Formats: sequence, structure tokens, C-alpha cells
Amino acid sequence: MTEMGYQEPVWWGTQSFEPGQGRHWHMAGMNLCIIRQIREWQFQINRTPAQGEDNHAWHRDEQLPENPLGELSRYVFGQTSGQLTLLPRMADRSIVVRPVMPLFVPPGQDIIFYVSTPVWLSCLVEGQDTPLIDIPIVRPADTWFGPNTVKGELCYATQVTGRLELNHLSKWPFRAVTPVRISNNSNTFMPVERINLPVPFLPVYASASGRLWTPILHVTTEERQKVPRIRIDTNISTEAGEVTLLSPARRGTEEHALIRVFDNLFD
Repeated sequence: MTEMGYQEPVWWGTQSFEPGQGRHWHMAGMNLCIIRQIREWQFQINRTPAQGEDNHAWHRDEQLPENPLGELSRYVFGQTSGQLTLLPRMADRSIVVRPVMPLFVPPGQDIIFYVSTPVWLSCLVEGQDTPLIDIPIVRPADTWFGPNTVKGELCYATQVTGRLELNHLSKWPFRAVTPVRISNNSNTFMPVERINLPVPFLPVYASASGRLWTPILHVTTEERQKVPRIRIDTNISTEAGEVTLLSPARRGTEEHALIRVFDNLFD
């Protein structure tokens, strides 16, 4: 991961721990304590009952709380290294986004709107490709996406504003921005009511400002095609400026896997 000097404090990155040292993160109503011992990493996690997606406050304490947060999870090693890396990662299931207000794309129009979705927190240590923990900071609600109860998939749900200008989109530390470019080449208005974003196929980048980004998702509709053509761009929007890759996509972009997801892109 390339080092970048961010314009604002960020919660991710590599932390150095001495044996016996611990730190406490407060993240949007989730409390996370991490302790390094000589042969194990210890984690304690709890959440406030009223945790919600509109909470984006966070800070880090160098001291642990006096009382344990909850059950202790222990990850044991022959010898622990002194560093642990916290990273944002896209959700492990597709996320269905619903614009707060209905959107319609007229025939012949090509537009980009910006949506943001919640990210997961992963913790990695040297020599391990699999995160010790991989959890939502704020867990979205479950929803079913598909034409009936048999055909479809279990997803997460989140509500978005669907901004057409990036500067109108709030910069939230626990959500990643996905630009969705829609080209309506049909002869009818295209409603954008619910979109099934295939976020497990999207990597996470960070811009110099500290905003999290994914690549652009291109959606093209044609007059005689029932299913939109979908493409994940290999590049990040130029509006992001300089970026660094934080986490790769959870799933590869093999065509057969994408077809299963994109058959259900729109309700």
C-alpha cells in the first residue's frame, strides 16, 4: 500500500504495538479494543443499541477502557509482529441503494450520479493474507433483491441521495463513493428506483483528501435489450485526484460471476 499524506485524519493505516500495548477505537457507535501480546492478538468489540448509518464520528484512545467491552477474541501465533493494519473493505454482499427521491433518465441522456455505501473494517497482520477480523462498522439492514422469493439474492440495503455533483455529497469516513454512469440509449424514460450495486467486485481507494472511492460503474441500456450492459471501469474518476489502493475487491471480475450479479442489477 502506497503511503499518502491525507488532508484530514483517517482511521485506517498501519499501527505499531509493543507487547502488552492496547488501543481503543470509537467508530460510529462501535467500540473496538486491540491488544498485542507476545503470542496473540486480542480483540474486544461492542456496539451501541442505537448505532446508525448517519453516525460518522470517530476517535482513537491510546488507553484501554477500565472495564472490558465484552467477550475477548484471541488470535494466537508462535510470535506476533509489532504491526497491525486497519483497512476499509467493501461489503461481503451486494448493496441495494434506493434514492431518497425517484430519479428518471430521459432517452438519449448520459449522466453520472454519485452514491456512497458503508464499508467494512478488516485488520491484517504481517504474514497473514486473511484478516483477523472483517466486520461492518455499521451493519446495513438485510433486503431481498429479485422478481420473487425464489429468484434473486440476499443483499444489504441503504438509502442514498444520488448526487449529480460530487461537491454536494458529504465526505463520510465510513462510506465509499461509487460513481454510476448511466447511458440511456433507449426511447423511453429510465427509472432509477433501486440499484443492486455489486460491491464485492469493487476495490477501495483513498484520495488525498481522505475520501474513499471505488471504480466507476457503467450502465448502458439499449432499445432492444432487456438487461442493461454493465462494465466496471479499471480507473478511478478523475474527480478523485491522486488515489492509493487500500483493499482489492473481494471477488474477481470473471465474466461468468459478473453475469449472475448483473442480471439483477435493476428491479
